[in-house]
Amino acid sequence: LGWNAAPGENGTAANLRERLVDTLSNLNDQGVIAEARRRYAAGADGTDGVDGVDAKAMPAPLRKAISGVVAQHADAATWDQLRKQAQAEKSPMIKDRMYGLLASTNDAALARRALELAMTDEPGVTNSAAMLAGVAGQHPEMAFDFALANMAKVNERVDATSRSRYFPRLAAGSADAATIAKLKAYASANLALFFHDTAAT
Repeated sequence: LGWNAAPGENGTAANLRERLVDTLSNLNDQGVIAEARRRYAAGADGTDGVDGVDAKAMPAPLRKAISGVVAQHADAATWDQLRKQAQAEKSPMIKDRMYGLLASTNDAALARRALELAMTDEPGVTNSAAMLAGVAGQHPEMAFDFALANMAKVNERVDATSRSRYFPRLAAGSADAATIAKLKAYASANLALFFHDTAAT
């Protein structure tokens, strides 16, 4: 299939290419990761592109996928660079997506930083819950434990009618049997009260 679209290529091939980049990144394919990093760096230079984007290195159909690979496999310096880009971004939609990328990292230390960042005003309250859920995709136990430890702040950022589902979903990807006991403890301490309050209103 290749990285570059062939002349007259249909939309199915473009969608498949994007899915393949994402899937191979999840499988830790070093060739795909290296090429995504190369293209991202070229796109950041943007010498022959528009608005700082090299159209050849970062074609529109692959822009999100390439950025996602870079964020997923970021080191501390790259994560900091992505954060600066998010802070400087003017488009609200792209800004939201950039903060979501910060939460998609494989690195546990950077994931912890993303969780702490989500509880600040920087990404915006509407992004906080999504960032926690993003971290949970790679680090479900960490995200769930963090949410429990910061329940008051998390509750401020999650709609009251969604909380009974939101917290358990953070742990949904866990393969640690100890998470079962944590979920039961959370349910015992919070869900009965939640349903009582909902019924009262």
